[in-house]
Amino acid sequence: MEEKNRTMIEEGRRVLERLQSRQHEAYFVGGFVRDFVLERPVKDVDIATSAKPEEVMEAFSKTVPTGLQHGTVTVLTGAYSFEVTTFRKETEYEGFRRPAEVEYITDLEEDLKRRDFTMNAMAMDVEGNLIDPFGGRSDMDRGVLRCVGEAAERFGEDALRMLRCIRFAAEYGLDIEEATWQALLRQASLLRHIAMERVRAELQRMVGGADPARAAGLLLASGLWRYAKTPLALPYAAWGHPHAQAVIAHLSSIPAEEDRWAVLLLLIGSQQLEAVRAELRALTFPGEDIARLTRILAVHAHLQRGDAEDAALRPRPEAQASTEERAAARFKLAVLAHGKEAVRGWLRAAGLLRTACRQQAGAGAASPAGAGRTGQYGTLPGNSAQSGLAVTQGESDCLEASRAGAQRPEQDAQPSAKHGQPSQAVPRLASGRYEASGGLSTDEEMHTAADEACLEELFRFMMEEADVYLENGEPWIRVMPVYSVKDLAVGGSDLMARSGQKAGPWIGETLNRLLERVALGQLENTLEILMTEAFRPTEMRDE
Repeated sequence: MEEKNRTMIEEGRRVLERLQSRQHEAYFVGGFVRDFVLERPVKDVDIATSAKPEEVMEAFSKTVPTGLQHGTVTVLTGAYSFEVTTFRKETEYEGFRRPAEVEYITDLEEDLKRRDFTMNAMAMDVEGNLIDPFGGRSDMDRGVLRCVGEAAERFGEDALRMLRCIRFAAEYGLDIEEATWQALLRQASLLRHIAMERVRAELQRMVGGADPARAAGLLLASGLWRYAKTPLALPYAAWGHPHAQAVIAHLSSIPAEEDRWAVLLLLIGSQQLEAVRAELRALTFPGEDIARLTRILAVHAHLQRGDAEDAALRPRPEAQASTEERAAARFKLAVLAHGKEAVRGWLRAAGLLRTACRQQAGAGAASPAGAGRTGQYGTLPGNSAQSGLAVTQGESDCLEASRAGAQRPEQDAQPSAKHGQPSQAVPRLASGRYEASGGLSTDEEMHTAADEACLEELFRFMMEEADVYLENGEPWIRVMPVYSVKDLAVGGSDLMARSGQKAGPWIGETLNRLLERVALGQLENTLEILMTEAFRPTEMRDE
């Protein structure tokens, strides 16, 4: 156990002891107990007590009344804070999200009974003894995720729990108990009552978690994405296409959550930049995140369309540039248009896409399994997605993470719930059955969505054209003499002083023209040369 975790737990024990010294019951509860039992890193420590909120505040010198309406007081001790909540039961819920009223009680088991899943309904005393009235430890040992009591009641109380169900199953490598899964399918439409920022937070945890592939598969299988409070318009069913599944299977090999999002969005919106931007806004992503992700997609559209080719050859359109020279020019213009970081983000995402394409194509040629198989949740990929074919030496450093992903175990390998190892991307119930509701994706819908997402065009580009960018992209970025007009040896004030003209659009147009030519190595970045070029007659510029 890390020293930080050990220190935090010891501080938490002192909180329990202080409450007990005042004749109150007090226990560790919730996610802390779950992760402690699984020997996973502990993020925070929650405490439940028979003490009323005012009694908790009397017991400690530093407290914050963070949720008095629900019986929660934050206790500050040294470098740590602990949420201390009075034992309670919730008589009714409003808006399928929050309890309308809470009633303070003195019974720990009754308090645990109101929680979502058995793995989260355990408590631990100050000596480390486990209190587990609903079999959470046994469920975790068996690798099963199960609601406390009736699943339909738990999801009806708080519809966000359906997304949490998917997140926990993916994060901890658990099979979803059949009754829990069936209740989720029946009540999926309740998600429309949940605020979009809550939905986005759960999706971010899934994508940034231990097994985003399994989370994506369960989302598709559940149909939950259809019922967002603000309707979502992107063709998510395309994630179920064998080509997309081959990519998604390796998402966990990419460390950064943002890069994982870039891959997922490329799969369903590579040619739909405005739709992606609108969707991220609907999901309440912060503006900076939206800007970064859409810039990465804009880089892809720039390179895949090839609209910049004519501009890239200026000022010598008659010259017979090689394919690589044209690609280098197009790539550098993308850097100018969208920025170095966006282009590097695209290189990382494209590296994974390219590797997955190669693996699936190779496995498909070697075995019929590569063609995929049809199941009740649509067409699902065979083991070709994780065949582990070698990556060629020429691939750039951005593929290192994807190389690691190629070594993951076969899809049918059984996960370890204790260690949270990644599991397969398709739904898996504890009973082995895969009953679905009529609202789930069909093969026809999946293929329609794949067409809308331009998947074939995306994968053709990755198979036929992306190599030159992946091999040379980073070196091309490093040798560029300029990246923005701020790097030019000439500025707007220089242009105005030389011309005697007032500021206007002509300054930006002139600077951008000079920037392009310097970046492409057609002009030296000196004040004298740039000033001469800036005022050269139009008919002489291409000489």
